[in-house]
Amino acid sequence: MRILFITSGYRAVYSFFERSIVEAFQHAGHYCEPFVLSKDLNALQQREQSLLPDLIVAMTGLKIPKPILEFIRQTNVKSAIWLTEDPYYMDLTLPLIPYFDYIFTIDQAAAEQYIRAGHPCVYHLPLGTDPDLFHSTPVSEEFTSDICLVGVPYTNRIELIECLSKQTGYHIQIVGRGWGRYCNEWNKNEKGHLHFVNAWVKPETVVNYYNGAKIVLNIHRPSDEKYNKNHMGVMAKSINNRTFDVASCEAFQLIDAKEGLVNHFEEGKEIISFQDKNDFLEKLHYYITHDEERKQIAERARERVLTSHTFQHRMDDLVKKVQSEI
Repeated sequence: MRILFITSGYRAVYSFFERSIVEAFQHAGHYCEPFVLSKDLNALQQREQSLLPDLIVAMTGLKIPKPILEFIRQTNVKSAIWLTEDPYYMDLTLPLIPYFDYIFTIDQAAAEQYIRAGHPCVYHLPLGTDPDLFHSTPVSEEFTSDICLVGVPYTNRIELIECLSKQTGYHIQIVGRGWGRYCNEWNKNEKGHLHFVNAWVKPETVVNYYNGAKIVLNIHRPSDEKYNKNHMGVMAKSINNRTFDVASCEAFQLIDAKEGLVNHFEEGKEIISFQDKNDFLEKLHYYITHDEERKQIAERARERVLTSHTFQHRMDDLVKKVQSEI
């Protein structure tokens, strides 16, 4: 199959996603040519005419200009979009779905909304991971911690870290943009057990933080976070890509419970989730002192990733779904 892949227009982690997607298509024997979204409609038309693709796949779609959307809708080429920020931008993604023949979304609740909106070909397709990048590796002391959280300071993450800083003496590593104000505030009152890396960190480095932590916290973005564009209040049901990345590193994670978690990992055997703050603290204290149990759970999680949750699995699934409808 000849695939024209329209990139997201975002940088940072999306560069990793897009490289992994192109490689997965190519590894499966498809010819995949990326189109950088910064280029104009004329460039896309020329690329489409030269490649003569069997399928156009767009990543995320939030930055695609209206003329390119119209071109995608009017061309005779089958088209798919992978909505990878759902359901947090439903105000922007719902208007996109009429332009594409196939809708893939990372969240089951979002998929249900697209089906209600009348689109005939909607599929739940989570993000995956690259096990060659996210893998177990020895790390130096700068990356070690009792507890690690990688990500921006959403309100629920702030609350849990503040709780930990006040009620425990664990060495906590926090990695991500936006933590500066909290770093200054908390370090005035605590005993130096919080360490901040207040910057976006490349996946190649994130691997070290995951491997260096006894417990990686995986706290999902709230569906009502003030930066969202989700006026319908669609509540996320599915897990994020970090779930697969951490598991692929053979690192132990403690994750806030999501309805869709059981569709991907076996609770209690491959992953541990928590329901509320008390449950969180109880499980955190338990697993931080039970090294062998943590290790066994993390090993099983890695095994599950290798059999079910790589980008190769996802792209194979996407192509299979499209071909079944043609």
